[in-house]
Amino acid sequence: MGTWTSRAAVLLAAVSLAGCAEFPAGGQGGSTRAASSTGGATVTGRVNQLRGDQQALSNAIAAQSGQLEALRNSIANETRAYNAAVGHIAARLQAGTTPANPELVGRWNEAQGSLDKITADLGQLNSLAVQVTTQATVAGNVLDTVRATYSVGGAVDEDHRQLRAIEGNTNRAMQDIDRLIGDLNGEIQRQNSFLMAERANLAGLSYAINAGRLVAMPRR
Repeated sequence: MGTWTSRAAVLLAAVSLAGCAEFPAGGQGGSTRAASSTGGATVTGRVNQLRGDQQALSNAIAAQSGQLEALRNSIANETRAYNAAVGHIAARLQAGTTPANPELVGRWNEAQGSLDKITADLGQLNSLAVQVTTQATVAGNVLDTVRATYSVGGAVDEDHRQLRAIEGNTNRAMQDIDRLIGDLNGEIQRQNSFLMAERANLAGLSYAINAGRLVAMPRR
């Protein structure tokens, strides 16, 4: 029984050393102290790296949420300017005016400029959507690494407490990413529909301005 126990102990020590190749070899007492110290340093280092990755992820999401809000404000401002220009044109045409009235031509150009700016903002929304989708991949990688780190030897209770905090923050970040992607997709769809309808509307107003009155566009 004593011989089997000794062999089992030797085998266990060999497996432990094989699983932690970075631990230095040495006498039994020295090896145990080196393994514990090195393993703890490895876990602590990984925890610090994960904390930095998680914070960078949260900062990126906050910045992207700010970009979405800024783009929404820009689109809202341009939409108001567009509606004002189109409303003025329609009112003048309803009352009747001279053909190709220069004032209305100028207002039409303003309306077209607003649509062009909204189109540019839409392009930025699409780019932002790609960036946010990339953040979802980053968050998934952080979670995978956190869960793998739980099983690394040499950790202390504080390491696992930190890991749980990082895991919780990353899960919340993924929820924020999901909401942000949903908001972006909804905004992109709305602006695509708006631009399609209003480009056709502007084409009709161009024809009406040249005629000096509201008329139906000829069918092609």
